[in-house]
Amino acid sequence: MGNRAPVWIFIISAILLSGCWDQIEIEQRAFISVVAIDATDNPGEVKFTEQLVNPKNISTIAAGGGQGKAFRNLSGTGRSLFEINQEIAKKSSRVLDTTHLDAIIFSEEIMKQPGAFKDYFDLFFRSKTMRRGIKIAVSSGDAWELLEVEAEHEKIPGEYIIELLENKEDLNVVDLIRIGDIDEKLYSKMSFPMAQIKKKSDREIDYSEIAIYNGPQERMIGTLKDDEAKGLSFIRGMKNNGAITGTLDNEEITVEIGSIKSKFTLVNPDPKQMKFALDIKMTASLAEQAGWNDFFKREVLTELERASKRKVEEMVKSAIKRLQEDFRTDAMGLGEYLHHYHPKLWKKVKEDWEEGANYFSNSEINLNVKLTIAEPGSINRTTTPRGE
Repeated sequence: MGNRAPVWIFIISAILLSGCWDQIEIEQRAFISVVAIDATDNPGEVKFTEQLVNPKNISTIAAGGGQGKAFRNLSGTGRSLFEINQEIAKKSSRVLDTTHLDAIIFSEEIMKQPGAFKDYFDLFFRSKTMRRGIKIAVSSGDAWELLEVEAEHEKIPGEYIIELLENKEDLNVVDLIRIGDIDEKLYSKMSFPMAQIKKKSDREIDYSEIAIYNGPQERMIGTLKDDEAKGLSFIRGMKNNGAITGTLDNEEITVEIGSIKSKFTLVNPDPKQMKFALDIKMTASLAEQAGWNDFFKREVLTELERASKRKVEEMVKSAIKRLQEDFRTDAMGLGEYLHHYHPKLWKKVKEDWEEGANYFSNSEINLNVKLTIAEPGSINRTTTPRGE
């Protein structure tokens, strides 16, 4: 992950070079990088934390000098985010500037309160200064603690968080939800997955979970982890890279996923016996093996494809089972498919899609996975056979 200090230096330089009058203006500004929203012990109150970037210290640190922090976190509590923001502005003694706000982090506790996410999100959506590309994520535990994590390679926690959210090297993640995406989803009471991150240590944040938001209930319903999270990524046809580990001849094998394409097809439109086909096509390459197999032989490579396919099927089925039976929440996009390709049927079933008759949970989904190993890798045998 790269250091984003040069980006801030460019912004600062551009403003300073535009004229002396602007130099005074920037000294009066407090640039907000990321904000966090947490629940408190008092019902109806929230803790609102803003991370303010110190342009002067960024320039000093980038030049190789200075010991001051490049950021400052300010918090306040209350019932109105707008009023808390005004109090924070008084504490900072500067004009708060949201033009470079990159992410909004909601705590899991806030997200699980019916209607809370929708209500608090309203402030950001209505603000004229908020960019539609601002990322939204959920925090396991207190969100404000994430703003305190100082990674070794990043001087600003907010920049570290953004780098994590934009990571495309993991299958446990989903497409980022941004301000521009949220309004329609909330208005139509649509369910969707969200990035979920958690503090691992004072120096590290972990991003390997997916929060599931239930539209009709207007709250987060649960979390997908590990294989279930990867299964949802496969269902949604994520374009991320990553690896899966299975077994072949009782030995572990790891394949790296190259591409994923998924497609829903309506097979039976009867709401009481609705049936879908889910086709997933994937390409992969051998990344690592613990056995002694010659993958340049077509029959051995075919066995590898079958073993990898079985692992993918397990992951996808576990995700479907969790969403249909435990969460009863359509975060896989099946309703979106009906809305776009079968609008008349969708109009008929949408009120009972995740409530009442819950056609989503009662739908049958037949899975068909086609996985092709594109290449056996540059090294044929990765370990010495046992006994030699």
